[in-house]
Amino acid sequence: MRKLKLFTFLLASFTGLLNGCKKDEIKTVLTQNVAPVFSASKTSVVLTPATAADSVLEFTWTRSQHGFKAAVRYTLQIARAGTNFAAPREVNMGNRTNQKYTVGDLNQLAIILGLAPNNAGQLEARVKSSITDSVANLNSNVIAIALTPYLVVVNYPSLWAPGEYQGWNPASAPKVSSRASNGIYEGYVNIVNSNRSFKFTSHPNWDNVNYGWVSSTVTGANVTGTFAPGASGNLFVPNSGFYLLTANTNNNTWSGTSTSWSLIGSAPTASNNWAVDVPMTYNSATNLWTVTTNLAAGVFKFRANNAWALNFGDTGADLILDYNGTDIVVPAALAGSRTITLDLKAGNYTYTIQ
Repeated sequence: MRKLKLFTFLLASFTGLLNGCKKDEIKTVLTQNVAPVFSASKTSVVLTPATAADSVLEFTWTRSQHGFKAAVRYTLQIARAGTNFAAPREVNMGNRTNQKYTVGDLNQLAIILGLAPNNAGQLEARVKSSITDSVANLNSNVIAIALTPYLVVVNYPSLWAPGEYQGWNPASAPKVSSRASNGIYEGYVNIVNSNRSFKFTSHPNWDNVNYGWVSSTVTGANVTGTFAPGASGNLFVPNSGFYLLTANTNNNTWSGTSTSWSLIGSAPTASNNWAVDVPMTYNSATNLWTVTTNLAAGVFKFRANNAWALNFGDTGADLILDYNGTDIVVPAALAGSRTITLDLKAGNYTYTIQ
């Protein structure tokens, strides 16, 4: 009798266990895949440097469902509109369901993605929900963000370079700047005149220190020399052209190097994979170098005088140029005929690909 009761108890327990498994199985089958629902606090933003630290935009999304309980990872994706997220900027959000941006952070993101400063552009954003490589990702709806970024201009310590070529007016003269604030200045100045003399001044006027000629040595189109505060002689460059001017107030030396700029690399098809420079054209009205050329997916650099002594790359991919920086990457989404602009004003060296 005892054995019969024990058998009956075990049979009932096993039957209950089976029924519990069936219920769990039914729950798993009935749960559907549900992608996150994505939203933004704003869909149109004009950014200004005066509010760079302010919070300006927040993305939020609902939690996804993948058909069973699992640890979900969210990835925020932001791309230039029309690229179909071919090369998005991605932010690993872990299990979070929101992301805030300040004006400064959003501006840097827009510049990195190729939006032109002071012009209205458009980005697209979405969130990707993932579990493992063996389970398909779930992408949210896409939101378009109209965005006008600004150009980040740093006011470095500077000297002004008034001269005959611009009417000897310090207030409107181009500057050479000390990006390290160490008394060593440089800047790119277009000097075109029959009389190519100039001076350096410590302020945009003649009321403070100005530096005049003491000595010089001319080598072809280039010049090196010394100056002194208050010296009456004028500095000069040998030819008309776009010059890299340097001034060192620690040892009172200066130089002028004539430059002409070009592209070279694997991306500009006319460059023939780093074999040929693609020349740029200088516009004296805008003070910009530009070229319209066909690009393929690849990389390139800017360089002066078809040589590597002066070259710019973009370390950090932030559209701010660095001497001897890393190659500038052109993603497949930017392949085709593009206008590339080089801006070498007052220590703020930047570029755009339009």
